[in-house]
Amino acid sequence: MSKPPKLFIEQHERGWAVKQEDAQRASAVKPTQAEAIARAEEINPNAELHIQGLNGKWRKKMPYDPS
Repeated sequence: MSKPPKLFIEQHERGWAVKQEDAQRASAVKPTQAEAIARAEEINPNAELHIQGLNGKWRKKMPYDPS
């Protein structure tokens, strides 16, 4: 079984960016982290989400749950 794709929610000059693994550009930029998380789930509901905190450190990983 292959690993799920990864999406990253990270700080951006205009809010919060949703980026795919190894992407140069954001797939979406939203004003709030919650909106960015929701957009990431719309982009790929099967992705593992990696979420950056306000301090710049990766604070949370939301694994894909196939059940």
